[in-house]
Amino acid sequence: MKKSISRCTRSSPHGFTLIELLVTLALAAVLAGLAAPSIRDFVVRSQMTNLGNEFTASVLKARNEAVNRNTCVTMCMSSSAGAANPTCSTTGADWQVGWIAFLNPSCNSGLNAPSDSINMILSRPSSGSDYFLQAQGSTKKITFNARGAPGLGDADQFNLIYREESNPLNEKYAFNICMDGLGRTRTLPSMKTCANYK
Repeated sequence: MKKSISRCTRSSPHGFTLIELLVTLALAAVLAGLAAPSIRDFVVRSQMTNLGNEFTASVLKARNEAVNRNTCVTMCMSSSAGAANPTCSTTGADWQVGWIAFLNPSCNSGLNAPSDSINMILSRPSSGSDYFLQAQGSTKKITFNARGAPGLGDADQFNLIYREESNPLNEKYAFNICMDGLGRTRTLPSMKTCANYK
């Protein structure tokens, strides 16, 4: 009769030891700490660029609609943009509250809302409180005529800033948007002004 030989198998350990887990967590925390400022800078730069692009695209759309339809189009600040019946804001100079553009067939510069919802061209709600789009000439409303001219005597300047002007992120990413008497826009570094920049 043969005796059966039993083999002892040693089970291999599974998972991490406590020390390995703590080292991994420490490395992850260090890497996250290093990446956080870069991520914040990326978000701020991206949001400011998007807001500036949306504003200039809205100006271009309003201007093109005026020319294409051979009528006046009004673009104005609107804290009620996105609501059912938005109207132009009559106070303030901070366009980050939102803006609307609508057909203005009578070319009435005092018109503060479209006569009908069909006349609404665009409505852009508030961008929040972290980013400011400030009109230097206190411009609250721009009415483009059938030739696309906004009726501005001189170039108007809109400053796009992040929170306070002294914020380091603002110094890195802020810029100005200039609009000339023909309704054309261009962007400038934040330390330059439309009147003096060639």
